Amino acid sequence: MTEQTEMTPQRPLPEITPLTEPFWRAAQSKKLVIQRCAKCDEYQFPPELACTHCGSPDIDWHEVSGRATLYSWTVAHPPMLPYFQERSPWPVVAVELEEGPRMIAGIVETPVDEYEFGMSLVAEFEKISEDVTLVMFRRDG
Repeated sequence: MTEQTEMTPQRPLPEITPLTEPFWRAAQSKKLVIQRCAKCDEYQFPPELACTHCGSPDIDWHEVSGRATLYSWTVAHPPMLPYFQERSPWPVVAVELEEGPRMIAGIVETPVDEYEFGMSLVAEFEKISEDVTLVMFRRDG
């Protein structure tokens, strides 16, 4: 009989695709970039092949301020993937960037019982692996 060694669950990592690669590369440099349409000047997130406002394929990546407000949140409880289960409950937030689009992220250094709708936030970057740095948010000020 062999004894199984306990393994720490690995954090699931996002898949980096050609479409999302500029976002992840910028995050590694502690910059937040999102797409902006050259035709209608609207920002969008998540990335798409064409503008979600006017349909133009003429979109590019632009660095944004990193400032946001807390739009909404939920707290996930088991059952969930093993990595998150061991760290539950796991808060997940929706932030509204100063430039308009919303992102799903996490908030660092603020307990969930202190979350407030409209709370001012600023981007924070958390290196997870050689290829992945997550965009998180923290309370501004």
